[in-house]
Amino acid sequence: MNVYTVNMAEEASAGADGSAAVRSGYHHGALREALVDAGEHLARAHGLEGVTVRRIAAACGVSAAAVYRHFPSGDHLIAAVAQRAREIMARDMFARLAAAAAGYATIDRLREVGESYIAFALAEPQLFSLVSMPMTTPPDRPDELNAADLVRDIVLELEPPDAIDEARVASRVMLAQASAHGLAVILRDFVRDPAARTQLIAGVLDRVGVGLEA
Repeated sequence: MNVYTVNMAEEASAGADGSAAVRSGYHHGALREALVDAGEHLARAHGLEGVTVRRIAAACGVSAAAVYRHFPSGDHLIAAVAQRAREIMARDMFARLAAAAAGYATIDRLREVGESYIAFALAEPQLFSLVSMPMTTPPDRPDELNAADLVRDIVLELEPPDAIDEARVASRVMLAQASAHGLAVILRDFVRDPAARTQLIAGVLDRVGVGLEA
């Protein structure tokens, strides 16, 4: 079997005391995944500000130059880490829907998605900062699970099958997404009391549901 291993002798960097970094090896393709893994861990601990090429490279024990063998730029690496964060959140959403009672009405399924989004933001506030970051550099593949597509698919169930109004669909999708995101950010940053959070989530999503069905 032809196995390519990154030669860490080429990628060793000097430490603060002038000594070379500890050498290790990654099989072909494994370093790219390890870089994204390290980015995820840094994001959980420090948020978007912690996700830098230098920090990710150091966490993997490689030089910054080694990163650019797998990503064209630092922005592409951050985009891959942000995609990981989105997919983690989307998995939570799909799992929550799968666990919901059979026969849930469309509006109740949208509510489950909204509650899942808010729960993720509150449970993983640092990682959430990557989910909600502006995307200036797209990832190199589509998301495996896409929360935005999920919302649109459920919203389409509110439309008459033979008379889908794309403008109304877009407005409903925006209402659902903006309401969940705005509430998540407000609760994360300004409301610490769990009981108050629960009350606000229920009240706001009730009213959003009325608007979505209008």
